[in-house]
Amino acid sequence: MKQKKCSPSCFLIFITILSKVVETVPANAYVNLFYFNPTNNSTVTDECECGLYGLNSPLASAQGLVGIPKSANLQACDYNTEFTVTETPWIALIERGNCTFAEKIKLATRRGAEAVVIYNAPNRGKENVFANS
Repeated sequence: MKQKKCSPSCFLIFITILSKVVETVPANAYVNLFYFNPTNNSTVTDECECGLYGLNSPLASAQGLVGIPKSANLQACDYNTEFTVTETPWIALIERGNCTFAEKIKLATRRGAEAVVIYNAPNRGKENVFANS
């Protein structure tokens, strides 16, 4: 029995498929927080491996001031949403819900955010909202 050899095009197809599989594997995010607590006049430092990078998100670090939506609705689903911070670099902190993660990320990056953190609202649990591709 004769074994078939894989042509260069076969190899390229395999590489493409493999890279697509790797892109869709979630990766843990290490979060370092530094903030001033006015209640006791101290700087608080906290770190944890408590986040996940979104699927197809770049695995890169980011730093900057944290900005939240200026409106009472912290979900940033309205196209006209503005944020409390605009000086770069800054990171958008957005509540989960009412629109896809992709919509939240696009809105924040249009406003100049270097990174976006989407959090679960307390006492609401996880609402499954997925990006349409």
